[in-house]
Amino acid sequence: MGIPAATRRSLRLPAAAAGLLTAALLVPALSTSQAYAVDSVRWEQTNLAGLGYLPQSGIDGVQGPATRAALKEFQQDNGLAEDGAYGDRSELALHRQVEAVQRKAGVAADGLYGDGTKAAVKRWQGGHGQGADGIAGPATMAAMGVSRTVHQVAQSQFGAHGWTVSAQFGCLKSLWTGESNWKVYATNPSSGAYGIPQSLPGNKMTAAGSDWANNPVTQIKWGLGYIDDRYGTPCKAYETWKTRSPHWY
Repeated sequence: MGIPAATRRSLRLPAAAAGLLTAALLVPALSTSQAYAVDSVRWEQTNLAGLGYLPQSGIDGVQGPATRAALKEFQQDNGLAEDGAYGDRSELALHRQVEAVQRKAGVAADGLYGDGTKAAVKRWQGGHGQGADGIAGPATMAAMGVSRTVHQVAQSQFGAHGWTVSAQFGCLKSLWTGESNWKVYATNPSSGAYGIPQSLPGNKMTAAGSDWANNPVTQIKWGLGYIDDRYGTPCKAYETWKTRSPHWY
């Protein structure tokens, strides 16, 4: 079968970095303590509704099919396992998204989409030509400059590398779909390569931020820097990836 892709990639590491591999093979599910206990169902629903994943009428305190479907959509957008189960990972991602909206709306960023946040978003919408309903759906988040999906996170960073989305994003999408399916917690079971860009060892991404184990923004920032430094563009990285068996870049 040959050497697994991520294992082969480790052979390029300097000796000092390779020495970190053993310690990085097992990455904890969440490497940082969480700021919140797991939300009540009602708070989960309130946050999902605030971001436009669930209708306001769906805030009923019951973890039913509509709530699970809304959560699955949110999980897909944010690089999480799409299981409809609300735990630490989904809570962390959901609070981060709410906090990003709150900062743009000029209200305290506590991660909870309460009445104050809804009113602040409504005011922001009214001042920026948006329908003033207080819901930070896709259009409002786009107008705020807040990335709603991991794909949008990557696209928002292209300019820093001199790439255009039209020319390069298709290649990046295919590359990281093949590597990790764009999942934040993806771990190669044989090598321990980790995250959306499948860094080996995972803690190399510390260069982009201490929250590398659970933050897609940090992982993507590191991954794009790696691609830029080694290949120049995502399409060149993807072309190389396709020629190797098993695939690696």
